[in-house]
Amino acid sequence: MHAGIVVVLLCACGTYDPIEEVPYREYPDTASAVRAILAETPASRVYAIGEYHPTHQLAARQSPLSRFANEIMPLLERRANHLVIEAWFDASCVSGPDPIQAQIQAVTSRPPSTESDLARLVAITNQLRMQTHALPVTCIEHSSMLDPRGRVDFFRLLLMVTDKLYDATRRLVREGRDVIVYGGALHNDLYPRWPLDDLSYAHTLAREVDVLELDLAVPEVVAPMKTLWQEPWFRLLARAAPDRVLVWERGPGSYVLILPSEPRVGDAEVGKLAPPMM
Repeated sequence: MHAGIVVVLLCACGTYDPIEEVPYREYPDTASAVRAILAETPASRVYAIGEYHPTHQLAARQSPLSRFANEIMPLLERRANHLVIEAWFDASCVSGPDPIQAQIQAVTSRPPSTESDLARLVAITNQLRMQTHALPVTCIEHSSMLDPRGRVDFFRLLLMVTDKLYDATRRLVREGRDVIVYGGALHNDLYPRWPLDDLSYAHTLAREVDVLELDLAVPEVVAPMKTLWQEPWFRLLARAAPDRVLVWERGPGSYVLILPSEPRVGDAEVGKLAPPMM
């Protein structure tokens, strides 16, 4: 009797891998992953792409924006000829440096390459004969982002960006256009958590048209972000490698792409940046 109990206990002991609890798919490269997702979502009219923004400290050799421009845009161009970007040109009513842009830069710590990456994206869309649409901002709207002390009201700013992304995309869709939208991985949420649902244009737009959400996660950028440690897909970073793309499906039409890690960051190094698996 005792021997039988010992055998049962020994058989019950094994290596627990929490990653196995997270359903995901693996592809050899970004193009293969995106093609598979597009095949699953043929009715999409809006391609809502969101990035996790890099900072000075987290900047990788290739930013999410540059990877989107070089690896994903050529595939989406076959589906849509209009690109809406989460950016606006400096308001003509501002003389000298824009205080709003300066405060945004101070808070987000965007790397210097962001502007050149954005210019590269616009250049690629021009080569593909696509139309690029930035967000129009009036002088009144520009000044309304500042409180009486001259500080940016970031919640008001996020709400305004959400509304403008929605309006610009919806207008193009109503004109019969299929649209690609590129911005942060907040405004494109199809399944936003309360109370962030007011900050998602995709959540609202999906009531009228089929929307495909793609979140781009560069391992070197997202690994240290504590705000993401509780995301179901985050533990998959331990499997990130230069020769693979991991795809996690949040729900119908919503995907997270964990893009290839850079050669200098292997599985073990990325894993060291992740929190303990609970």
